[in-house]
Amino acid sequence: MSKINDLHPTFTRFAVEPYTPTIGAVIHDLDLRQPLDATTQAELRQAIAVHEVLFFRDQHITPQQQVDFTRSFGNVAEVKAFFPRLENHPEIEIVESTAERPKASSNWHADITWREQPPLGTSLYAQVIPASGGDTLWASLTAAYASLSPAFQAYLETLTAVHTWEISGWTEYLLRKDASGDELKAARAKYPPVEHPVVRVHPVTGKKVLYVNSTFTSHIKGLSRVESDALLTQLFALPQVPEFQARLRWAPGTLAVWDNRSTQHYAVGDFFPQHRKLHRITVTD
Repeated sequence: MSKINDLHPTFTRFAVEPYTPTIGAVIHDLDLRQPLDATTQAELRQAIAVHEVLFFRDQHITPQQQVDFTRSFGNVAEVKAFFPRLENHPEIEIVESTAERPKASSNWHADITWREQPPLGTSLYAQVIPASGGDTLWASLTAAYASLSPAFQAYLETLTAVHTWEISGWTEYLLRKDASGDELKAARAKYPPVEHPVVRVHPVTGKKVLYVNSTFTSHIKGLSRVESDALLTQLFALPQVPEFQARLRWAPGTLAVWDNRSTQHYAVGDFFPQHRKLHRITVTD
């Protein structure tokens, strides 16, 4: 059966403008305030598999409209990370940085890979945007894997990595939130470390994807710590290659949707003490 990337799909319900030659596309001629029919939703799923991250400009939508639109890509449920939720919309996380809470995900990662079944994708909608700074970058781990030599690819395909949220800074956050350690203990019991292949096959495109990230991957099974650290250091450097990246400058009304199975992203923390606030929804499957 042919895979999507082999079909060079023609989109009939919207216009697609490639963002870079490697990753990303701007979608034109869609009003996300309006319900989308089955054909449009199917084409959007094709577009995200092909381009890995989609950008929608000048979309002025309500929280419920963001939820409804995000359902075009899969199931939407209550989030499974540690961010605060939007009142009356438990599907929406508030990702916010202020002068009092200057926090941004200034590290390369894919979302929630510390779950046994990581999310399919994510939608992120601008609420408050700094006058300058606060960009987000995405990297194609499909392109990163394809850049490696066949012999190295074959070796990586034999390996398994361990992923855990405990190396990401959430441990310190939970201890600040609850000095007794009860919340940390509960989180450890609920979300133990998980294992994923170092190389995964994308279920839609059939392409192989490098699946380790510096925020949540702790080590490679079967290797010594020295060997594991050396190999991971090499692999963690790949998303930093500009040719694999797309960089988005946010603006009011901008919404981004990305394929969490084949990308990593990085929130640039260069805007403090300015205020930055976004609404995030996770596509579970």
